[in-house]
Order: sequence, then C-alpha cells, then structure tokens
Amino acid sequence: MTESAEKLIRVRAYLKEHKLEGVVFNTRANTAWLTGGGDFHIVSQDGGAFGALVVTAKNAFLVANRIEIDRIANEEPCAGFTPKSFPWIEPMGEALPKLVGIKKDKLASDDAGLGFAPLPGDFIQGVRAPLSESEVRRYKSLGRDCSLVMETVCRQISVGDSEHQVEGEMARHLLARGVQGHVLLVAFDERIKRYRHPTPTANRLRHHAMLVICGQRGGLIACLTRFIHFGPVPPDILARHEAVSRVELAMWHATKPGVTYGDALKAGIAQYAKEGFADEWELHHQGGPTGYAGREFLATPGEKRVVIDKTAIAWNPSITGAKTEDTYVLDGANRIVVTACSDHWPQIKVTLPGAGTVSRPAILVR
Repeated sequence: MTESAEKLIRVRAYLKEHKLEGVVFNTRANTAWLTGGGDFHIVSQDGGAFGALVVTAKNAFLVANRIEIDRIANEEPCAGFTPKSFPWIEPMGEALPKLVGIKKDKLASDDAGLGFAPLPGDFIQGVRAPLSESEVRRYKSLGRDCSLVMETVCRQISVGDSEHQVEGEMARHLLARGVQGHVLLVAFDERIKRYRHPTPTANRLRHHAMLVICGQRGGLIACLTRFIHFGPVPPDILARHEAVSRVELAMWHATKPGVTYGDALKAGIAQYAKEGFADEWELHHQGGPTGYAGREFLATPGEKRVVIDKTAIAWNPSITGAKTEDTYVLDGANRIVVTACSDHWPQIKVTLPGAGTVSRPAILVR
C-alpha cells in the first residue's frame, strides 16, 4: 500500500467518525502529508497551498485553477487524485463544491479562508501525527541534509562575517538540496544572550555564534541548533551548555507514548531547578511535537494531549547564552535522531540518573 493510500484510509475513517461528506485540505502541511511529499506552494513563506485535495467516502480530487492544475498534476505525487480545474478569476471556495458535487455546508476544511466549516476534533493528533515508514525514511534524509548544511556552514564562518552572510550561506546550501529554510536564525556574541529568536542582522562575528535551521522538504520540517566559538570557550558558557543538555535529556527520557506533553515538560522544568536555573524555562518555549509544522503545538505544563508513538519531536530547552535542539522520531522506547551531528562534530557525554548517558553536540571550537 502506498503512503497516500494508507492516509486516505485514515481520512475516510475520520470522515465517518465526524459524519462529514468530504474534507478539503488547502494548506501546504496537509497537502504534503496526504500526497507523501507534494508541495503545492508558490509563495515560499506562505502556509497556504495553491491546490486543494478533496476526500470523500469514495473519491479523491485534486482541485486547482487553470494556471496551476497541469504543473501540480504532472510534477507532484498526486496519483489517485482526479484533477479538476476552474477559471483563475473564480474563488476556490465557490468553484470547489460545484466541481466535486457536494454542498458547501457538507464540507470541512483546514483553510478558514475558503468559507467551509473547520476540521472537527483534533485532526493533527488524531489523524496526522503518526509517521509512516516512508515518512520516517524521508525524515532521515531531510535531517541528514540539514545537519550537513549546518556543519558545512559552521566550518566556513569567519570572524568578521555578518549574521546576514551566514543566513545567506545556510539558505544557499539548503536550497541546493531542495530544502527550504522554514526558520533560519543567527546570533553572534551579545545577541545570543539577549534574544531567544534572533533573526539575522548586520551584526558581525567576534567570538561566539549560534545557528538555527528549521529546514522543510516535502512538507516535513527538521529543526536543529548548533554553537561555535573562536578561541577557548569561557567556563560559564561551557557550564550552561552542559546544564541545558541535561535538561534536554530529562525531557527526552520523560517523553514516552501515553505520557502527556505537560508531564514530559515538567520533567524538564524540574531539571532546570536542579541545575540552578529554575526560572529559565519561562523565557522561551520548550518545543514539542513537530512534523508538518515547526511545532504542531507548543508543550505547556498543563498540556493534556499525550505523546503518540512514531511522532516527530523537537524539544529546545535554553538557558541564557545556551540552547540545545535536535529533531527525533519516537520509536517505542527508542529515539531516531534525524538531525544527529556527524562523527566530525565534537560531542559531549550527558548523564542523568535513571535516564542513562547520551552523546550530544558540543560547542565547535574554531
């Protein structure tokens, strides 16, 4: 069974559960998910798709205006979806019900702009979250490419480079591998301590650099953060890096199928306190499940949704001046770290009682 066929079964079970005649997917995340990696975008920073997928109990349609229909049908993985087109001057929300033969009030959609009812229930956790074997393979490939780009750029950076220059190098290497920069962050020196989400500026590197890549390909998003330092790393930075890595391990260890994301986060919050940084978790979100969004939702201490096996997760704990982040797929009691650093990147051993020992990326000293 193909990935798309397997997912159509899930969607049709969802239709039956919620007594819908059809669902309309018109976001890049869900069209990529349902087609097994199709990308219906034109505007790179827009989450909206330029073609919709409509699923009913018996049929599956690809609906796009006449500008886009041939390209999407011919170049994206849309096998099994019957193409339907409409004039570009007609709004999708008006054209689609007529094309698929279903009244507007009998459809639900992930795109509020189309005028249909919103998807009922928790579609992400209930339908989309568990990754298929083919998705895991694609995730591993994406993660390797993002990690390779990160390491390549980190070894090319020079003192005096601007954050904009480094952002450009990350984007260039990613695009050459068919990966789009969903999020690219760069901070040098004092900006690392001041801002948790440092969008690149003209600031020039003196000693310390933090690089963040959230790379998107085929809808999936892989996230990772790395640090480099020119010259000996100050003891305080090393201590914070090790401390935040132990916080991460506490969260990794607590993230198990059936556990709530709130409880997994609380394990990290408790470790922050043990490390002497009790309030630092409040200065930045701590991550959560990922996949077809940078974060499908952000974990909070009160989050009751439970961890699902075969889900992609990216925790990103931070202590002022330090952070750690990688993307992994939960596989029962194991973790498949798709953005793992190569053997050429320095690593540290991180140990916690009860959680064992893991190797995590160290600060690259140049």
